[in-house]
Amino acid sequence: MSYKVLHISHHIGCFRDQEYTLNKLGYEVKNLKFYDHQFTVTKDIARKFWLENKDLINSFDYILVSDTSSISRCILENMEEFRSKLIIWICNRFDFGMNQEKEFYELFNRYKSHEKVKIIASTFWEKIWCLNRGINILDCEVINPLGKYLEKLDSNIPQSKVFEEWYNKNSNHAEADIFVPFYHNDNVFFNLKSFLESKGLKVSNTTFKNVNELTKYTAFVTQPDTFCKWFSFEAIHIGLPVILPSINLLLKLCKSQGYLYNMTGYGGAENLTEDLAKIGEWYNLKFKNLRFYFDSYNEIPDIIKSINKYKLKDEFLFRSMEHEMETLEKWRSIYEKF
Repeated sequence: MSYKVLHISHHIGCFRDQEYTLNKLGYEVKNLKFYDHQFTVTKDIARKFWLENKDLINSFDYILVSDTSSISRCILENMEEFRSKLIIWICNRFDFGMNQEKEFYELFNRYKSHEKVKIIASTFWEKIWCLNRGINILDCEVINPLGKYLEKLDSNIPQSKVFEEWYNKNSNHAEADIFVPFYHNDNVFFNLKSFLESKGLKVSNTTFKNVNELTKYTAFVTQPDTFCKWFSFEAIHIGLPVILPSINLLLKLCKSQGYLYNMTGYGGAENLTEDLAKIGEWYNLKFKNLRFYFDSYNEIPDIIKSINKYKLKDEFLFRSMEHEMETLEKWRSIYEKF
C-alpha cells in the first residue's frame, strides 16, 4: 500500500536519507523545510507554523518530523485539529534548543504514547538522553540512518542548492591517500592532517557534497565527537574503511582538555564510560571488520599500509545490503502497523 508522507526537518542529511527510504518503499513524499535556524520552538512559533501549514499537514497520511524534535511542537500543541499521524524521528537530542521551554517537556510526555504519535530513536543514546530529562521512551523502536541517497532526488530537497553552493566554495579535493574531516577533534584538539603529513602521507582535509567523492581514498580517519554520525553508515555503502581511536584510547582522550564528545550538548566528554562508548555506532560490532582502531596516533600509518580495499569489497557489499534491507523493513513495518 502506498502512503503520502510529509517530511518536516532542518537537516539536508535527514531529507536525503528519507527521500531515498520512502522512494524505495514506494511512498509519496513531500519535503518541507522548517523556519531557518529556528531550533527554539515557542508556543507562539508552533501556532504560527500550524496556521500556515495545517491544511497541507492534514492532507497527508503521515507527518514525519526529523532532526530536532522541537518541530513536533507545532503539531502536539494542535492535536485536536490534527487529522494525520505523527512520526517523530529523534536524530539530534529531542530537546535541542528547548532548554527554556519547560512546557514542551510536559507536552512531549503527554503525547508520547498517543494513538496518533509514534516516537523513533535514531540511536539508543537518544533514549538515554530522553530518560535523563524525564522522558521515558525506552520501549520505542531504534532505526538508524540508512546512509544512502540519490543525487538525482536532490531537486526534491529544500535548500539543496544552498548546500551545494556552500560546498563548492569550501571544497578542495586534492590528490591524497586518506581523508580527514574538518571536525573540531580532528583539527583543533589534535591536527591529524599535520601529524599524518609529517609521516609522509598525503591527506585531504575538506568538505564533500556527495560521499561518492571519497571512494578514491584508502581510508577515512577521524576522532568521534558523538555517538552517531550519518557518515558511519554512508562509509559502509561506498566501501570506505574508517580508522578510529580504540575505545580505551577514546576514554583517555575524553579526559583530555579540549576533546569534544556530545554527552551533554557539545560537552561532558569526561562522563563517557566504556559501556556508553560501546553503544556508539562507530563501535558497532556488526561492522568491526570494516573499521580499524588505534591505541596511539603512531599506529595510524601502519594501519593505512595494511588496508586492502579489494579484499574488503565483499564484506562491504554484504553489510551494505544487510543494513539497507533491515532499515527499509523497519520503516515499512512502522508505516504499515501504525
